[in-house]
Amino acid sequence: MNLKDFEWIRKPESYKISDDKIEVTTKPYTDLWQRTYYHFQNDNAPVFQMETNEQYFSFIVKTAFEES
Repeated sequence: MNLKDFEWIRKPESYKISDDKIEVTTKPYTDLWQRTYYHFQNDNAPVFQMETNEQYFSFIVKTAFEES
């Protein structure tokens, strides 16, 4: 997977991309929360995405949260 094939939808506050890591700092209260039983939707978080022709595509993400 080539990270140069990815593009941002709503860039984050800041980010760093290296060969083995992507660090993202978002603004407070950003989320991609959809379809709750009480009709809450929040679709304002940064998205780093790419197109693929694969019918089934998956990858593993390891996440660490830190307060700054």
